[in-house]
Amino acid sequence: MKRVIRFDRGFLAAVLLSVALIAFGIVGLATKGINLGVDFQAGINQYVQLVYPALDVSYSGTGNAVLSVSDTRAVLVFSGADVENRTIEYDLAASGTLSDLASAFSSQPGVSARVTDGAGKPAVTLVPTYQGDIRLAAAAVRLSREPETETEYFAGMDKVRAAAATIGSVSVQSVGERIRQQYIIRLRDDGTDPKFSTTSAERIRTALETAFGAGRVVVMKTDFVGARFSKDLADNAWKLTLFTVLAILAYATVRFKIQYAMGAVLAILHDALIMIAFIVWTRIEFNTSTLAAILTILGYSINDTIVIFDRIREDRRLLPTEPFHTVLNKSITETLGRTVITTITTMLAVLSIFFFTSGSIKDFALTLFVGMVSGTYSTIFIATAFVAFWNDQAEKRKKAQGTAPTAKKPGTAPVLKPAK
Repeated sequence: MKRVIRFDRGFLAAVLLSVALIAFGIVGLATKGINLGVDFQAGINQYVQLVYPALDVSYSGTGNAVLSVSDTRAVLVFSGADVENRTIEYDLAASGTLSDLASAFSSQPGVSARVTDGAGKPAVTLVPTYQGDIRLAAAAVRLSREPETETEYFAGMDKVRAAAATIGSVSVQSVGERIRQQYIIRLRDDGTDPKFSTTSAERIRTALETAFGAGRVVVMKTDFVGARFSKDLADNAWKLTLFTVLAILAYATVRFKIQYAMGAVLAILHDALIMIAFIVWTRIEFNTSTLAAILTILGYSINDTIVIFDRIREDRRLLPTEPFHTVLNKSITETLGRTVITTITTMLAVLSIFFFTSGSIKDFALTLFVGMVSGTYSTIFIATAFVAFWNDQAEKRKKAQGTAPTAKKPGTAPVLKPAK
């Protein structure tokens, strides 16, 4: 017979630990607040890449010449009334070095290309034209290149954060491969600058060029989030969370008794508060990805809880004369293997995301990992502990009612038995 683990012995200690952690989180929330991302607070998201200047390209011919660069190819398009309309494509991987590519550009009538740095570097290191096609003119347009090796890596996260911090309250996240030096810089709008949407992007660029040098910053994309949009998103976030909790309460009430439903809701509220405490103290940015992680964990936790509650209900029917705590421990022990295997296999996927990604996805994976630990713990020690407590109180009330003395009716005299 399988050995039954006495989980009920740890209920009190687990509840005290959870209360302490949640209180610690509430203190942090009151003193430090949540590090809100620009999704929930008005501001700007600027995607930048720190690069080396590579080529200066100009055009002095008739008609129009348009240049575009992607990750794999460069395209020159000539058009106009006085020229032959034609499109020329260059495979960057097959073009050799930047010097070779410059020579290929210059072979076209009216086009002049000059290497400014890294003549011997591969042409494939050329940075895409993120802002769209470039119309060439007599004034040279500068193209940039990425670092080829680690020895050329010059803009680490700490340096970028220090440079961006000179303009105000910012957060910095790395995206993509480390050597490509791509970052998201988030600058909050505190409402003091009426022209924030037009001046903030240039302020970020200037701060980075001051730190790393002119011509070393390429703006990939700029997103601005207005105050009204961020407020609507924040309102919808807590409404969505509340709706999730109420839906789980209704489902668990229909499927089980009310004490099981309340235990399940208590467990998911516990998980949400633990995750918020973790987010507050680690200063992870709270954005839509973080909210998605919390809602994912609520679903994961309730699934695990329902499995254990189902087993408790089955064992209760099979062992009606056994004490409830015995049935509880037996049910948790029987489902423990399933719980552990499911959690570990899911954690392997989450850890893979954490170690092999960066930016907001990395934070999403870390939040998921913490939530999974909390969800497994709360299912065993919070949800079932509440059901055990409810059952204990119900049994105490039954015993109290069964042993209570019968009250005498007022105005009646005691009945005396005749002596023998």
